Amino acid sequence: MKNFIVGIGGTGAKCLEHLLHCCASGLGPEKLWMGMVDQDEANGNISRTKIQLTKYMNLRSSLRDEAKHDLSKDSSLFKTDITSNPDSVWLPLKGSDPTLEEVIFYNSLKLEVKGLMDCLYDPTERKQNLSEGFRGKPNIGAAAMLATTADEKDVFWSQIYKAIDSARGGEEVRVFIISSIFGGTGASGFANIARRIKTIQKEKNVTTNFHLGGALMLPYFTYDVPEEKKEELFAKPEEFLDQTKWALEYYSKLFEHDKIFDQVYVTGWDPLSKLKNFNMGGNLQNNPPLFSELYASLGALKFFASENKISDNQEIFHIGKNDSNEILWSDIPKVSNSLNSKENIAKLIRFAFSYNWMYAPALIGSWSKIKRYQNENWFKRLVYKNTYNNESKSCEVGHENNQEVVLAMKEYCEDILKWISDMQHSTVLGTDQKMNLILSSFFSEYKAKSTSNRVTIKEKLNASEKNQFKELVSDGKNLKLLNVMSNICYKKINKEQKGLGVFMDILFRSCEQ
Repeated sequence: MKNFIVGIGGTGAKCLEHLLHCCASGLGPEKLWMGMVDQDEANGNISRTKIQLTKYMNLRSSLRDEAKHDLSKDSSLFKTDITSNPDSVWLPLKGSDPTLEEVIFYNSLKLEVKGLMDCLYDPTERKQNLSEGFRGKPNIGAAAMLATTADEKDVFWSQIYKAIDSARGGEEVRVFIISSIFGGTGASGFANIARRIKTIQKEKNVTTNFHLGGALMLPYFTYDVPEEKKEELFAKPEEFLDQTKWALEYYSKLFEHDKIFDQVYVTGWDPLSKLKNFNMGGNLQNNPPLFSELYASLGALKFFASENKISDNQEIFHIGKNDSNEILWSDIPKVSNSLNSKENIAKLIRFAFSYNWMYAPALIGSWSKIKRYQNENWFKRLVYKNTYNNESKSCEVGHENNQEVVLAMKEYCEDILKWISDMQHSTVLGTDQKMNLILSSFFSEYKAKSTSNRVTIKEKLNASEKNQFKELVSDGKNLKLLNVMSNICYKKINKEQKGLGVFMDILFRSCEQ
């Protein structure tokens, strides 16, 4: 099966960030191609996901190397082989400072056509610099999308268009699109890109084995706009609900008369999460991860799950949390009967904590520093034996190539801990809701108004703080660090595992009851 996912706009990119972490926990398909669509390439949300995607692909490549470090094909850790284009972001409009007038060659249009454009777009919209996105104007974005997605030779879209050919040859192909229904880029791209893909499918006369799914995000956050910015062109939160109403009416008619999607997952949030920072675009628009985005990413993974049998009828799914003001682990749905989202995500969080503060410090540095652990059971069994060089007669865990893997995993674990902590704080900030997934106050600090580092985690923890590990995940399991340290000494090693892949997989599997 070939799987493709496209995140449109800032919301789409943020949902892909959640999806990457879910795939790291083992919830994703075997293989997945990932891409993003946004005119604002420098957008902080886009940049953060691009960086996370690169980290995921590089670390997985290092730990799925049969010659050096191999987690083995049976390991759930970084299970999904995620690929992308050299540039994972597609810009609808090329050029340094594109405008709509340039895209539609406004000055060359016939007089009657130019009059039509004047009715559809006012001078401000036609001349607006679009290098930082469509600023909450889907009518502008729609024109740009329709003008540029038609090129089957485009490096970005050719991946999907070629896959449609393979569906005709009998291979199943699934494509999933995520965007917001409000704002600019996402609202303009969701339907137009989907319809373009369906048009290609019809032109290629592919009637079976191809399925299109989508996640549509209703309003789920808001923000305050400074007075001096209110006259500028951007996505205005007071317009979100009206935009959503009009868009839902459009989609209702579209879905009634034309089966564009096989499955659509719809989610929003009430009360709206309140963002503390306002930025129209660019690298300062770095919004926090929010819980409703996790729902969208899990919808995508459910769509890709082999157990998901897609019917001939168009299906629309929605989801909600429990009726109380608390967000609990029980509010997180399974991806499938065999993929328990709660179990896998909780295990990844415990793994990130254990590795970051318990085991990475022991593995970082030269052999002269590391060798103090050489007589400990876990080290002899999982590290020394599997990084020993028979030619040099030495353990090479301290060598540069091995240290790169050790440090990359530590950095990724820090990202996991910041992600879950940020989501827990930011989702309920300024509302009467509470989020009770983890306890993070003993290892991190949260600053809501920070644009780049809302969450900072402690470099070191004392013994008392480490003992709070049993309260880290609020799932009632009361798993202690001593349990993890005991598990790691007897969990079975897969004969296909090699190098540091042995230790990483065993630690991951040790972080469950």
